Amino acid sequence: MQAEVNMSAIWEKVVNQVKLKVIHPTLWRSLELVVPIIIENDQFVVGLAPGNFHLSGHLTGSEHQNAIESALREFAGKSLSLRIIEGTTIQDWMQVKAKDQSMQAMKEAAYRKREVEIAAAKSWEGLLETVGRRYAALQLRQLPQLRAKYIEEMLATISDTMDVLMPEGSPKDELAERSLARVIEKVGTLAEVPPAMIALELRRFRGK
Repeated sequence: MQAEVNMSAIWEKVVNQVKLKVIHPTLWRSLELVVPIIIENDQFVVGLAPGNFHLSGHLTGSEHQNAIESALREFAGKSLSLRIIEGTTIQDWMQVKAKDQSMQAMKEAAYRKREVEIAAAKSWEGLLETVGRRYAALQLRQLPQLRAKYIEEMLATISDTMDVLMPEGSPKDELAERSLARVIEKVGTLAEVPPAMIALELRRFRGK
């Protein structure tokens, strides 16, 4: 209860100070409708009732928010960021926090997925370089038997890469399929064999 009383007292001083420094009647009205809720994680959490939440924009404009947070720092004794939510109770704040956490989890999952995609793309690019480098190092590459040996080696290399980047049972991944196709096409082009034949031999190599 004491924390709530302190917040109310701090907010009242903040409102009075901001009114002295910023001449903006709509801002004043918005400040007066704000309900202090909690101080948490260096945030001074306040709320507006749903019917008044449209006024929050007057509080979050950079000039007005800076004035409010400057007053908060003076009267709370430390730097606090202003957080405005729709709702005026601790239960409303709990719901907002839960939503924040859910959104953060989604962002982190999307970020991790993107990291995996980038790493995979780099791995496929590395395989493409290997395909070209091995062919360039092939002696007497014009001879069909040596091209056949090159194809056999590439089938094993591609298969090993697939085991890492396209493991059995994993969902179909369009990016991986397209990357694999590029590698197969490059092997076929270098060995002067239709890419579809390389793909067929790869399936046989993997026991498909």
